Amino acid sequence: MAREMSYEMTRTVEALDHLTAHFRQRVASGEGLFPRETEEQERERLAYNRRAREHNARVLAKRERVAAARQEAENRREIAAVRKSLCGECFTVLPASGVCGNCC
Repeated sequence: MAREMSYEMTRTVEALDHLTAHFRQRVASGEGLFPRETEEQERERLAYNRRAREHNARVLAKRERVAAARQEAENRREIAAVRKSLCGECFTVLPASGVCGNCC
């Protein structure tokens, strides 16, 4: 078992050395680690990025509209609760009995 691991480790190190040499050669030649994009690939990437930004803007706008609608509904509920606790004529806070002692 130890002999197999040693062989596997040797092969792994050799493969890494080969890749390192390959990448160093590419960098030295000015190619970089990855091949350069063609003009068509660059146009496709830019178009994709534009579509992604537009999609993200639409999603964010929808989330903002939903949040605004929720906030508006919460505000209306709060207003209704406050109005319910006030007298409709003199706007004083109603006691627990629900009958205004001021004007009624």
